[in-house]
Amino acid sequence: MTSRRARTSLLAFAVLTATGCLFSNSPPTRYFAPRSEFLLPKDAQPPIAPGETTIRVRHSRAPAYGEAIVWRVSDVERGLYEQRRWTEFPSRYLDRAVVEAIDRMPGMQTVDSGRVPTLDLELIAFDEVVAPERSAEVSVVASFNAADQSPVFDRLFTARQPIPDTDPASTARAMGAALDDVVQQIADQVAASAPTLSRK
Repeated sequence: MTSRRARTSLLAFAVLTATGCLFSNSPPTRYFAPRSEFLLPKDAQPPIAPGETTIRVRHSRAPAYGEAIVWRVSDVERGLYEQRRWTEFPSRYLDRAVVEAIDRMPGMQTVDSGRVPTLDLELIAFDEVVAPERSAEVSVVASFNAADQSPVFDRLFTARQPIPDTDPASTARAMGAALDDVVQQIADQVAASAPTLSRK
């Protein structure tokens, strides 16, 4: 019995030692940020001008997306890279990019509070699509409501950008371009809907 326990303990020690060696030899975690025009440093926000339409962008929801970079093979298979991370949650990139895109629209500006029209966002794709062709996909459901919370629009916005190679930096650049495309679509739709707000 003692001999069996000794062998079991020795085996457990060997497994733990081997596991430790494996972990110590694993590549370090690498961090990336999407190369987005709307996430670059900006000047201070000017005061709200008379007649401007003010919009409140509420924090977006992204229940499936943390800091790990997501890869996707098909509509039913996806996973996470072990050693690749975003520098922030993708939902935070989306929040900042949409605010910046709306602020750049003539006659529009975002605010943090108040009885104003609101924009709610849900991030449903921030994926590196690896098959059949490599691309970065960003998809967002945007719900825009008037100040009295009556619906103005509720729709899906999607953009894809090709990824030219397997370098993770190429993924980050393509993801930034796809993010820019989506948030510009959203800002354009908000601006197009602005004239209807005065009738609500």
